[in-house]
Amino acid sequence: SSKTLEARGQPGLFFVGEVVDVSGHLGGFNFQWAWASGFCAGQVA
Repeated sequence: SSKTLEARGQPGLFFVGEVVDVSGHLGGFNFQWAWASGFCAGQVA
């Protein structure tokens, strides 16, 4: 799910950070995405 970052075929498996293919400007945004996506997945785990 794009809202929870949980794998569709394996409940309880979450993909966060650099594993997820997102586009953005360079220069610190990768860290922000890693923290934000980890927080999002942690809220529903």
